[in-house]
Amino acid sequence: MEMKKLTCVFIALLTLLSAAAGCVKRKDPTADNPPKVPQSALATADSGTPATADEATGRKIQVSDSSLGDVWITEWANVPKSDLTGDNFTSDDTFKYYNVNGSSASMEGIDVSDFSGEIDWQKVKDAGVDFAMIRLGGRFYGEEGKMFVDENAVANFRGAQAAGIKAGGYFYSKAVNAEEARAEAQFLKAVLDDIVPDLPIAFDWEIVEDEEARNDTVDGAALTACARAFCDEVKSYGFEPMIYAPTRELYFKYDLSQLADVAVWVKEYNDTPTFYYRSAMWQYSDSGVIDGIEGTVDLDIYFTDPGKGSASE
Repeated sequence: MEMKKLTCVFIALLTLLSAAAGCVKRKDPTADNPPKVPQSALATADSGTPATADEATGRKIQVSDSSLGDVWITEWANVPKSDLTGDNFTSDDTFKYYNVNGSSASMEGIDVSDFSGEIDWQKVKDAGVDFAMIRLGGRFYGEEGKMFVDENAVANFRGAQAAGIKAGGYFYSKAVNAEEARAEAQFLKAVLDDIVPDLPIAFDWEIVEDEEARNDTVDGAALTACARAFCDEVKSYGFEPMIYAPTRELYFKYDLSQLADVAVWVKEYNDTPTFYYRSAMWQYSDSGVIDGIEGTVDLDIYFTDPGKGSASE
């Protein structure tokens, strides 16, 4: 009887000890050596928003930009990606060219304003220029933001087209809201009058460095609304709209998802473009030398092959 009692007590003690052990929380085997997070996943975009590991593979991606370095950007799912290939670019002493399967897939061009002076467009054509983007006007930096006509706009348009050079235009915007941007498009239409452009009309809105300007405090949402209003107005005239900007503004200022249908003219001074999204036109230099133009001039390339950056797809 005593032996049976002792056995029961022993079994009860074992049961209690087992239950107590089951209540003890097991130590996480990774507690002393937690998984390492890649340093790149902790990077911060120029916008100041930290990019998490999830964002890095979804809403945020890292790109290598020729002027900005390695940066995190928002990847817009509905915006076509660039499929330009560096090996397809060639160049000579004056221009860059783009070829696909041994065939030309680009036009070579310039962009000018009245700062270029009086231009001999026939000499420009003979120098190998296929197209020109011509400033039609702009808006002054000051608070009043008065608009102005480029003094040589009409002469440049007519001269370029008469020489067999395709011509497009741009407006140097300092709009701070959609209403002003729409008025800028209406203004340039009056400047063109009966001139019909061969190429797009671009909204050129840039952050002014080293000077105060009326658009310094315009945020991304307001800028995107300005671009949308300008482009829609330009389209209503039967012209193709376009936005011009450095990669910095295109990445960190514009909401490109709201402008996915608009051609992009990107400013990036480099041997080959690194812009992540599709561009119809690329400004690659501000120091070109072209016969018929005094001084230096901006150089551009327009991609004509569908799917390789062209807006004509």
